[in-house]
Amino acid sequence: MNTTGVVVAGGRSTRFGDREKALAELDGRPMLAHVVATLGAVSDGVVVNCRPDQRTAFADALAGLDVDLAWALDEQPDEGPLSGLATALAAVDTDRAVVLGCDMPLAEAEALSGLRSRLESSDAVVPRTEGGPEPLHAVYRVEPTLRAARATLADGERSLRSLLDRLDVTDVEGAVPARSLTSVDTEARLWELEPVE
Repeated sequence: MNTTGVVVAGGRSTRFGDREKALAELDGRPMLAHVVATLGAVSDGVVVNCRPDQRTAFADALAGLDVDLAWALDEQPDEGPLSGLATALAAVDTDRAVVLGCDMPLAEAEALSGLRSRLESSDAVVPRTEGGPEPLHAVYRVEPTLRAARATLADGERSLRSLLDRLDVTDVEGAVPARSLTSVDTEARLWELEPVE
């Protein structure tokens, strides 16, 4: 496949109450386990980006998954998802990366494979919804994306959308089911979801 899955999971989950969002359970499994299993189905292995203090709990949550895992620990925690993405991409040894946020437990392997198949000459394939691009449910060429992420951070910008402005992006509208793009960033949103089938 020459593709690595990347999970960006180093955030503080401030909108999720006092517990770790990635470890919140949906259908009896931590959201992180859902995400890693999905990425494992469309890649050669998965890199999990997180803070050093999260690694043990995350490793325990992922025990038993048949996925080749690597860890990319934030050297400077709390710098945002762009910094986490850059840290993770630096640990990737394939040409392409399929990227998900840790709060996307309903992401579908078929949708991610479809995005990956569209990555031809551009740097990234990113779904676009009415709310804008979905950079944490996307496929990237590792080298140009890592270079652009580092340049964006060096310029003092921390937005994933600022990263996209520096890349040749293929926008994809309507090709990814809304369910696959569901972001569970609050406990209330988690409670609203039907069980994963």
